Amino acid sequence: MQLQVQERSRSVKALFAVQRRSPSNANTDSGALLFDSSAFSAGNNSMQNYQYRIGGRYYPAAPVQLSTNPGSGITNGGAEAFVELQKALNIVGDYRLSSSVNTLRWAIPAATTTTAPRLGATNQPELDYSTTIQGFNAEGNPVIAEVTSPSANATGNVFVGNAGSCCFAMAVNLETSNGVEISGLNAEEQSDIALQIYWKSSQAQANVIEVYSYYDAMWVLKENNVLELIQ
Repeated sequence: MQLQVQERSRSVKALFAVQRRSPSNANTDSGALLFDSSAFSAGNNSMQNYQYRIGGRYYPAAPVQLSTNPGSGITNGGAEAFVELQKALNIVGDYRLSSSVNTLRWAIPAATTTTAPRLGATNQPELDYSTTIQGFNAEGNPVIAEVTSPSANATGNVFVGNAGSCCFAMAVNLETSNGVEISGLNAEEQSDIALQIYWKSSQAQANVIEVYSYYDAMWVLKENNVLELIQ
């Protein structure tokens, strides 16, 4: 898939692309950012890699690899993509920050079974702690179980599983200096910006890819109280 990104700011510091349900489903977590929305299959499925093309250059220089081997359908856990996200957020090696992002949420593919019939049948990691990951199969797909009440008539909070909704972003850092000034990539001078993504299997047609840009914006106060917006 190749997507055109409509961004023409003067200083783009980073880009973040995510896949979401559209429209959202009230039975699932509308904030889930899916890694791969194709259904589980014995032949495996995974996002294989992504890369941004800006003008005549590629960012990062090599595609971000998300499968164990090029062309493979077995996920590698998304470690490279997580490092790219840390670069874009400028938090590489910053252990002062705490986060709920872990191996049970980041870059999780479709589960081996369809669960949670009361919440709407799905095998995607989008049920917000109402399921528990019991393990992973040899291809990296989670083996999950639904969190159930002691009896059919029991009431209470069922969101006590260990598997939060999936979180994944295709990020790229476009800083050109240390970031203390207008330091991003000048998109005004670029002919186009495109996101190239490779998946092993076709994605859900109802989903959308959203791209968010992080850019510099600054008000400049000039003579006679004239304000100029630089973005």
